[in-house]
Amino acid sequence: MKRSERHHLKENAFAVAMASLGGQLSDWGRSLAVGIAIGTALLVLYGGYSFWTDRNSGRAGFLLAEALVVADAPVVPPPPPEAAEGEGAETAPVPPFVQPPGTYPSLEAKMNEALPRLLNAANAYPSSQPGITARYRAAAALANLGRHDEAAAEYREVIDQDAGLYARMAALGLADVELARGSAAAAIELLESASGAEAAAQLPLDGVLMRLATAYDRAGRTGDARATYQRVLDEFPASPYLGSAERELEALSNDG
Repeated sequence: MKRSERHHLKENAFAVAMASLGGQLSDWGRSLAVGIAIGTALLVLYGGYSFWTDRNSGRAGFLLAEALVVADAPVVPPPPPEAAEGEGAETAPVPPFVQPPGTYPSLEAKMNEALPRLLNAANAYPSSQPGITARYRAAAALANLGRHDEAAAEYREVIDQDAGLYARMAALGLADVELARGSAAAAIELLESASGAEAAAQLPLDGVLMRLATAYDRAGRTGDARATYQRVLDEFPASPYLGSAERELEALSNDG
């Protein structure tokens, strides 16, 4: 083959290779452009979602904070009326009691005012963490007011919405409500679940066991109640419930 022909073939091969490379770069360019467009769209969507969730979380937190100002306010009951020192005795006039600002005369008065605020925060943003916190506090307020059926419904809603600490705390609250309603069996089921290893990692187990022992006693399961109080004594020698466990165990032994 002549030198000129070989040179011509090399030039053709080079031209084909460059054309192929140009086509690949063009394809890559289009793919890169598409990738950039998709990435940009995802960033916009994520940014919008983050903005929306942050905004909702901020509003929920504001509503919760407003409610907690009332729910956590101090209770300052009015003083009892002065007893007369005797008939005809002259006493200095006592100035009328004035409720200090930011306080409430009773727990009931405070809970009655806090409850609608807590429920408003819970219902406005039910799946947000502030909303879940507000619902838990609303359930506790209802329980304090003796509105056990409503409290049970709110505690169950917390359990459905949350998968962490508040769900476990709500299970304990619901157990207390069930005991108050006379449903010891339902309370036992909740408390036995709350005394397992997974739940005990987030809850004070000695406190759960004290509740469980009480539920066993209410259900007439005296042997289980004794064993559970004894478990508190054996496993938690520094527990603040130690004295109560000893007294309850002694009372059960005397009754049995």
